[in-house]
Amino acid sequence: MKLYIILISALLTLPFYVYANTAAPIKKVRDITIQNITYQQANLTWHYKQSKHYQFDVWLKNTNNSTSERYTTNTPYIPLTNLEPETNYLVKIRAHTNTNQVGRWSIAKFFTTSKTPAITTIFGGDVMLSRYVGRVTANTGDYTLPFQNIAAEFKQADLAFINLEAPFKETGSYYVADSAMSFKVDPKFITGLQSAGIDITSLANNHIGNAGVASIDFTKQYLSDNNIAYCLEHYDIRIVHDKKFAFLCYTYDRNLDTNKLITDINTVKDQADVIIVSMHNGNEYTENISSSQSNFAHTAIDNGADLVIGHHPHVVQRMEKYNGKYIFYSLGNLIFDQNWSWPTQLGAVIKITWQNDAIKKLEFKPIKIDKNFQPRFMDFAEGKEVLARLQVADYSLSF
Repeated sequence: MKLYIILISALLTLPFYVYANTAAPIKKVRDITIQNITYQQANLTWHYKQSKHYQFDVWLKNTNNSTSERYTTNTPYIPLTNLEPETNYLVKIRAHTNTNQVGRWSIAKFFTTSKTPAITTIFGGDVMLSRYVGRVTANTGDYTLPFQNIAAEFKQADLAFINLEAPFKETGSYYVADSAMSFKVDPKFITGLQSAGIDITSLANNHIGNAGVASIDFTKQYLSDNNIAYCLEHYDIRIVHDKKFAFLCYTYDRNLDTNKLITDINTVKDQADVIIVSMHNGNEYTENISSSQSNFAHTAIDNGADLVIGHHPHVVQRMEKYNGKYIFYSLGNLIFDQNWSWPTQLGAVIKITWQNDAIKKLEFKPIKIDKNFQPRFMDFAEGKEVLARLQVADYSLSF
């Protein structure tokens, strides 16, 4: 009889032992922390000491459009990625076991992602590192010399662009006679480009072939080997803060063809957020815009380009706002040895701030090429002449 009672008691109490060991109530997740919130991600952590064998469901809701996602993790933390900028989110967490025991959802935590970061691009005109510039610089042994007064401004931009108006030559003499027009650049000048943080160059100009096909190939490879991009026959795409900037480059003596332009823009439309066209075209030493310049630039904008940057005339020409987009027909010289006239010693550097693929600010930075062919930024009074050539009234425009 006593044994019978013991067996009955054991059977009655067994479920309670099983419940206690396998079905204990799952505590609600608490102490949720959301850190390192940016425009596209956030780090989510929480403390949970009940068991090492729990899994966690994370429920994330975009309250701007009521879409939601669920994640499962074995750890008390998870990075939330691919978020939308300037968006409100709520997040809840619950614990569960492999035996399908599920706890209650935590109290919702709210957070907001930041704005997409502003992106700055800076553009300079013609850079020619041969002839007088090459000789003066070589005599000092400092190949950063031409860039020293402008390097800091260029380097702080997210993307820095110039037109490289001469090819690097791998070996041989770099001497170019005073009146000669066939340029060749000592590879040591790469330190100058690097000192200014140049990210991409246009090689689409009438001097890129001055030292032959071999030097064109060497220039492309040499720039790439030193982490400087270029565009010539093919576009290039630079990525900054997940935004893709496509650069398409054309020159009047090689590939300045509107049909090719349209085809190229249509090719990159689905690959890029911003399309920038570089145009080496126009009549030298005049402020007058040629029909070829305006037709090519307008065609670029009409077919989807966001910005046109021009060079080749060696003097600053006007800016134009066309169909809501901006065209700079010529930025003039940036580094050149044309000190025989005042206009060829002037140039314009354009700094553009982008937000969500749109221009938010234009800054006009006049430069003067001084002795040793070094450009410097002009002061307020000096720079007004360059502003007049650009046909702008102030040093910046904000939108």
